[in-house]
Amino acid sequence: MEESPRTGKEMVIHALIPSNMAGGLLNKSGLISTAQSSISGKPWDPLKKIDPNSNHGGRLFNMKLHDGTKVGGLFFEYYDGIEDIKPLLIASFGFLQDRWGTEAAKFHELYLKNQKDRIPAHVLILDHPSAGPFLANNGCLSIGSYDDARMWIEVAQRFKNDMNLTGIHLLGVSMSGQTVVHALIEDKRLGLNLFKSGMAISIAPDFKKAPGKQLSQLETRPGISNPWRSDSQDTSGMTLVDKIQRESLCMLIERQFIPNYRFVYPEDTGFDIQPEDIAVLFRKTWEDRINFLRARGETTWNKDFSLEDLDSFMETTKIAGVIDLVQTPLILVSSRDDPAVEYTMFEEVIASAEGNPWIAAYQTNDGGHFGFDTVYGKDYIGQIIRLMLDSEVLHTWNSPHE
Repeated sequence: MEESPRTGKEMVIHALIPSNMAGGLLNKSGLISTAQSSISGKPWDPLKKIDPNSNHGGRLFNMKLHDGTKVGGLFFEYYDGIEDIKPLLIASFGFLQDRWGTEAAKFHELYLKNQKDRIPAHVLILDHPSAGPFLANNGCLSIGSYDDARMWIEVAQRFKNDMNLTGIHLLGVSMSGQTVVHALIEDKRLGLNLFKSGMAISIAPDFKKAPGKQLSQLETRPGISNPWRSDSQDTSGMTLVDKIQRESLCMLIERQFIPNYRFVYPEDTGFDIQPEDIAVLFRKTWEDRINFLRARGETTWNKDFSLEDLDSFMETTKIAGVIDLVQTPLILVSSRDDPAVEYTMFEEVIASAEGNPWIAAYQTNDGGHFGFDTVYGKDYIGQIIRLMLDSEVLHTWNSPHE
């Protein structure tokens, strides 16, 4: 009996179901698979990174947006010897992650560095607005989400005007997964139709729960309360994973956030952040961004997302509350053993997306926080990205090709 043709969405869902285990028993631990995928193996320089001064194959991207915000990134142009039009993939890798950071370096190593593994698209890696270069350029930080989505849209408009592209696709990891969802929705709301597809991997769908939980576990100076910690929250019973997450957060700031801030703004020779100041300083810089946005009073800002204060913004931009509005092909993939984002948060998003024909969602058992390559091999996410760049897959997303 002849098998009926699959829709594009069915092809993607089939690819989301892992077919092999690339790692050993240790990779059954989400913490280990996450660390293995992101650590350099050098005790003196533990985090993977793209060296800004190396020959990494990209070129610096800088843009000043209409509201004065400066965004930065690395642009990797794709040429395979064939003179035809290529797609553009805009990618960002979440909380504290910038163009040279750990997750960008991992993506570069897997899908950009070697021609045989190269993603068949131009790739723009953008700083997340919670990263050091954003602070250096703008004097404040953004938690991202809908705010970041607005920035991505303006960047995409520039590329659409400047380059001949087959389409623009979005990839977001962790907090940048929020950006992908909001960008797809806002793109349709504004009638721009910039984006062909979106991919949200290991999404952190609620900032107050993650990374808010990790921020609440940080120590502060004597007499100063942690602004991320509620009165009823007790941190005395932190688990080993909680403690590792707290130390990892401090390491990211020391080894990545501060050096990359200084790289962008070398004149600020005295810039530093002590561990006991992280929670308070970050809260203030995010509140400064909300105040900046509110003062502008833009008429095109979607009023569903409150700028009353930082807490209101975080509450209204939670992904479970908006995911049903997506009308562009979108994949969501996360793992049950993600050490940074509790699996119940992803399940809440899936439940909210139920019945939306534009969304293909899957939860793996293993893979940690964007550590799928150590468990299922580098081709697992790579194959998904290639499918989402395929115009035929997107054209037949909800109905098979006739």
